[in-house]
Amino acid sequence: EIGINQAWELMTFLAAQPAGTMDPSRPVKELEIADLVSIIRGDVGEGVVVSSILRRAISTGLLCLSPRLLKTSAQKDKVQLMTSLQEISRNIDTLALTPAGTLPQIPALEAKLKNTGDLMCHFYRTRIDKKRNAGNKTLKQKAIKRQEEFTKWVFEQKVETVIVLGHSIWFREFFKSYLPKVSKHVAKTTKIVNCGVIAFDFYKDSKNPNAVRIDPHSIKEVYGGFEVKGKSKTV
Repeated sequence: EIGINQAWELMTFLAAQPAGTMDPSRPVKELEIADLVSIIRGDVGEGVVVSSILRRAISTGLLCLSPRLLKTSAQKDKVQLMTSLQEISRNIDTLALTPAGTLPQIPALEAKLKNTGDLMCHFYRTRIDKKRNAGNKTLKQKAIKRQEEFTKWVFEQKVETVIVLGHSIWFREFFKSYLPKVSKHVAKTTKIVNCGVIAFDFYKDSKNPNAVRIDPHSIKEVYGGFEVKGKSKTV
């Protein structure tokens, strides 16, 4: 129930923000929070939404993005499930139960929730794309290989924005892999809070097209931010 409440609070935040400048082509470091929220809501720009195959990420994402999903087309704007985004851990709660190539079932308790159950059932039926669900990660699928698989896919897309519904350890390791080695950004060592929203610019190195990087100066905390306790953040 805590997770549902956190998701509801994020959904409310996204729905309540004013429209931004409506110029999604600018890099993240030049955009304000209102601009980024407008992009996430689907007010402007071309984007794609992807998610871990774990139901906790799917459910949280569907609820949080309901302001977007209620306005965009079910044919054009589905949440694409990706095994490459599955959490980095061997804990039992990071293992997927949904077989490859199939749609997950909404958790029974979520389907019965008074205010959101019907909506979530509808989203689970109509707004999930299963074709990239390769099933539970295997022992051979190391984190770095799954990251590389995901980044390869990202740069094959023809859209300006990729919205990722994922997990805190996965994101922390992603930042470690793609921020410059000299960067001491807090994202390398600290997890994103539950239902946190972080935006950043992800690009190919102009001198080496095979190298991809996150611009550390572009990282913006749209909502929630990082779990930093007892010390200031380095941004």
